[in-house]
Amino acid sequence: MDQFVKKWNQIELFLVGVLTLTALTGVVYATFGRYVLRSPSDWPEEVIVYMIIGAVFLAASSLVDRNGHVAATLVVERFPMNVRRVLAVFNAVVALVFCAVVLWYGINIVMLNYNANQLSNTSLRFPLWIPYLSIPTGCFLMTMRYLIRLWRLLFRFQMSDILEHHEMSREGVRS
Repeated sequence: MDQFVKKWNQIELFLVGVLTLTALTGVVYATFGRYVLRSPSDWPEEVIVYMIIGAVFLAASSLVDRNGHVAATLVVERFPMNVRRVLAVFNAVVALVFCAVVLWYGINIVMLNYNANQLSNTSLRFPLWIPYLSIPTGCFLMTMRYLIRLWRLLFRFQMSDILEHHEMSREGVRS
């Protein structure tokens, strides 16, 4: 399982890098076209937004694995370890339900746009269901990550499952 998750992390980070690099390339192209060639296009901004949204939803999934999402660490670290574990399980369940609900509605939005053949307003006329697909894809990946986290918290508990985020937040405060 750990090898699978490690490979999953590598693939996600690679895809985030590709999406980010594509967005950066789009920014350079749009800037060059607007200020050097004096011929601005309306589609690069659209592609840049799609790439950034896709990267954000993929990055959100990898943050679940590293326990890097926002948490009330100031309050939680005051409790004993067994209470922290219960709170971590509660957090995972709430996050799992939230991601599942957003996944459900995201699929509905994608299907609605696909069936209506909605296109963007720019000259690109891009099918909108494709960028909207990043919402259910990211939420599906986060749902899977929270299921893994919940399984680990319940059946394969290690202190690092809880302490990892707290240590990361302390390092962030120091630097």
